[in-house]
Amino acid sequence: MNLEEILLGGGGVLLAAMTLIQVAPIKVNPWSKVAKAIGRAINGEVIAKVEQLERDLEEMKEDQEERDAISCRSRILHFGDETIHGVRHTKEHFDQILRDITSYEQYCDDHPHFENNTTVLTSRRIKDIYEECMATADFL
Repeated sequence: MNLEEILLGGGGVLLAAMTLIQVAPIKVNPWSKVAKAIGRAINGEVIAKVEQLERDLEEMKEDQEERDAISCRSRILHFGDETIHGVRHTKEHFDQILRDITSYEQYCDDHPHFENNTTVLTSRRIKDIYEECMATADFL
């Protein structure tokens, strides 16, 4: 028996063994492993790009959440300034600003690095005015 016969015969035996192992109810699936390895080799660049896109998307999502929080903060401070200057508001306007306060406070709780304490007193003042308006039914 020469080397060529051994390799060809061994290759056939290996092929048959892998097929039997794949069919048998064993957790080792050699064909799946081979196909997965080939797929990763062929699609490696695409997989890397998809992973980069996922990271970029997550970063964009975080940036958008921060912009939303900053917008809430601006609306809260503007509303607070209006109350200081005697501008009256509807109940719906109060309800919206209270939702902004809740969203802003939740974002600040979830992101301790985010600059806060610029709206703490304003938020408290808005809530106090809201409670007073609710008690007296004195909305615009």
